[in-house]
Amino acid sequence: MGIKNTPHYELKSDSEKLFFKTAFYRAEKTSVLHSGVYNKEFTSMLFSGALCLMSYMLTEFMAQKFILRYIIIFLVFLISFLGARSLIFKEHYLEALFDRTEQTVNIKQSGLFNKIKSIPFNSISSIEAGSKKFVPQNIDGIDFVQKISIQHGGAVPGLGQEEEYITVSLNLKDASKIIIFACRTDYEPDLPLNEIRNFMGHRA
Repeated sequence: MGIKNTPHYELKSDSEKLFFKTAFYRAEKTSVLHSGVYNKEFTSMLFSGALCLMSYMLTEFMAQKFILRYIIIFLVFLISFLGARSLIFKEHYLEALFDRTEQTVNIKQSGLFNKIKSIPFNSISSIEAGSKKFVPQNIDGIDFVQKISIQHGGAVPGLGQEEEYITVSLNLKDASKIIIFACRTDYEPDLPLNEIRNFMGHRA
């Protein structure tokens, strides 16, 4: 069995199956402000805080029993925070299982509701590396935000910069494509391209 683990994906293979898993499969423009401030932990905390506020209002009748009231609110915060972080705002993964016996690729995208897709080998025309580049559009708005940020202690790193992704996609015979790996080029990622091509019997 072949096993390969990198910072960006996990790959396991034997003579009949190849399993690929990654959290890097979205080639889309990221929000610097959102990724820098609203991370998963902070978003879970905001969600839990909102539920605590609702609990505080709903337990108004327990005002005389303030110790019990605050114990309930604390438990609501703790349970909702852990639940939101592990279920709602959890890390999303793409998993692809290439099966020579079944002659199919089964692709699953995890989330609140998992997405599962099965693709026959004979509908895949090629497996290719590519790239996607995102160029900032609203330069005036970016300059304004950067100016305000500097006035409040420092510039926002990465704001206004171009973003380029290197991708690995399954190109289908109907001219559509499915991206199974996408990572920013400044991370210098190791691509799973050759392993998947070799397993599928595709050439460059």
